Amino acid sequence: NEKKSAKSEIECLIKKKDTGQNTNGNDNAVQPANSISDLLPKGDLSTIEFISHELKGILGSTIMCVYAIRNGLLGMLNFKQRASIEATIRNLRRLESTIKDFLDLSRIEDGQLKNRLVPFNVNNDVIKEVEDAFISEIYESRMLLENNIAPDYVITTDRNLLLTVFNNLVSNAIKYGLPGGKIIIHSKEVKNKTRFSVYNDGIPISAVEKEKLFKKFSRLESEHNKNIKGTGLGLFITKSIIKALGGDIWVEPGEKGNTFIFEIGRN
Repeated sequence: NEKKSAKSEIECLIKKKDTGQNTNGNDNAVQPANSISDLLPKGDLSTIEFISHELKGILGSTIMCVYAIRNGLLGMLNFKQRASIEATIRNLRRLESTIKDFLDLSRIEDGQLKNRLVPFNVNNDVIKEVEDAFISEIYESRMLLENNIAPDYVITTDRNLLLTVFNNLVSNAIKYGLPGGKIIIHSKEVKNKTRFSVYNDGIPISAVEKEKLFKKFSRLESEHNKNIKGTGLGLFITKSIIKALGGDIWVEPGEKGNTFIFEIGRN
């Protein structure tokens, strides 16, 4: 289904390019808007949230098309072509992550984080999705993701917000962990809360870096980390979400790695 959809998308774009048809199917010239606010739908969406939503839709179609090309839907690729496509996919994924960060930031600053508390299985409904999302990055980094959460562990909280937290922490572990190292996810119950942890084999975070780690646009500036791309929003967003869920997050550096720990209510 994904290949058929991608093929249709590509054929549609080629047809419109060849015929000179504009992308909204209207042959009349599009009247330019006087400002971004003219494009905003009626309602309470902020400018950045509206733009982020629009970009996510466009980017999703683009990524699907590029995957179709990589998978040979338009013909076999040689080594150089495939390497170029792989680089394009990485950049598109980075752009997708950046858009998501700014969309999350917009919701946080507008007070639009809404908790939908429902019981769910943490492994089936969150961790499996995280593993699927980062399988390529983990493989390329030669890392091992070890999940020690009990298979039948159920929690009552907001699934989507918890998914964002784990996505951010695992992404962080891949970026700052050492190639060939481990990422370990663990949980345990502490009174009426659940304590989750995400460990990676990266360089231990210094006391100075700990002070600014969860601040907006904060980046680690060590020699090892200077070439790592990102918005500096991931951990700020993560902490904001956990606070909204009534919990807290902190980091514990070890002799050769770092463990990010957070607690949220179990029920």
